[in-house]
Amino acid sequence: MISLLILIVVLTIATHLVNTLGATAINNALWMIYTSLPTKTSQEVRNQKELQKEVVKLRTELRGTSSQDEFAKWAKLRRVLDKKITDLEKLTSSVNVTRTKFDTQTGFIRWVSTSGASWAISLWYRREPVFWIPEGWVPGYVEWGLSFPKAPIGSVSVQVWTFAVTQVLRVIAPIIGSLITSVMSTRKPMAPMPVGSGEKVKKEL
Repeated sequence: MISLLILIVVLTIATHLVNTLGATAINNALWMIYTSLPTKTSQEVRNQKELQKEVVKLRTELRGTSSQDEFAKWAKLRRVLDKKITDLEKLTSSVNVTRTKFDTQTGFIRWVSTSGASWAISLWYRREPVFWIPEGWVPGYVEWGLSFPKAPIGSVSVQVWTFAVTQVLRVIAPIIGSLITSVMSTRKPMAPMPVGSGEKVKKEL
């Protein structure tokens, strides 16, 4: 079974990632994955995109048709366009309702699996030590502080350990992000030199 110490570290990192990426970005990514699956919603999304393309095409064709010189053609395009727009509005409304429910459900699951889980662990294990401090390493008042609020004296409580991991993560996360950005930027392929540029440089020298 995973230790309480590791579990808190994992949950704290997960919570930090969720807060850093943002709920909107996570919901958009999950929605893209969900709509790529063979479901009724994914079919509706595909139909919505197809209708949007058809509406744009019909509007362009309608603008290029004279309502006076080509009235019959113009009227037919107008009827087809109006029907497509009505179908698109209904489909968009259905997709929006589904998306709202999806965002609500994923938001609840995200909170339960990160912040909610951390809160539940802090409450359930409030009297349990995460780990023990070797005797005599710190003064008595520090031992009391590390065991706050209800863990045994001489141990580190869940609340204190969670706080410590959170603070360390806030410090090292930007550093790790900067290192990753630097490595990725150095791996970008260099633009090829124009043909003959080397000879030109030699002549100038």
